[in-house]
Amino acid sequence: MTHDSTPLILPATASSPLAPPPLRPATGLLGAAAVIVFYFLMQLVFGQIFAAVARMLLGLNLDDAHAVGQAVRAPDILLGMVVCTLLAASAVTLGLIVWRWRPWLTSGASAGLGFNRPELRFLAMGLLAGIVLPFVGGALTQFLAGKHEVTQAVSELADGASVGMRVLLLPIVVMVGPLVEEALFRGALLSSLRGRFSVATSIAASALVFGAVHLPDLDWAWYAVPNLTLIGVACAWLRVRTGSIWPSFAAHAMNNALASVAWFVAAN
Repeated sequence: MTHDSTPLILPATASSPLAPPPLRPATGLLGAAAVIVFYFLMQLVFGQIFAAVARMLLGLNLDDAHAVGQAVRAPDILLGMVVCTLLAASAVTLGLIVWRWRPWLTSGASAGLGFNRPELRFLAMGLLAGIVLPFVGGALTQFLAGKHEVTQAVSELADGASVGMRVLLLPIVVMVGPLVEEALFRGALLSSLRGRFSVATSIAASALVFGAVHLPDLDWAWYAVPNLTLIGVACAWLRVRTGSIWPSFAAHAMNNALASVAWFVAAN
């Protein structure tokens, strides 16, 4: 009886550190669309939950609809609900992304989500884009809007809230929001598009979706969408050019930071 001395070679798995990066996209178009819808659905769900908690903590008579409405619409209370809602929705969505697509997270290839370390020069490129974009996009929006005023729901809330609550909202708008949106639009969505279309088509399509989903927050002001689409194009290009999602996150975060300066200027 003879024994084969050939060593046993086990196939690489997605969980193995020696496994090659997956060649297929992290998700298809349907999966990418589903996780984007999931994020905004979680905002609705957690918004209702925290509104109920606020009513309970304030000891409001739920039968008095007018009193409840007036109290919950108080700027600081409403802004606190927004902060809690965005934190909860972002945490759940990011958790889902990590759980569902862990093997693709740190891959910088077209199929991956791009959470890999970039070169410092690429981060600087993203920050520079984030400084330029608000001025270019703002001028474009004002040109298209004409005499119409352009505001966002979050900005209107911040304008009526105390400085302390604005400070509390700032890291959500500058850090948390851009992180989850980059994971969704320049991660899952862009990856799924690049598996089917050219780079240019994928960048354009992901940017258009990014602009369109913000319409409700803009009170359906279509003339603000080109600005958001421009930001989406820049961030998607950075993701493709650098092989990492962090430069696009830097651009997105800087853009939001500059847009948030008006909250504190108005407070003085």
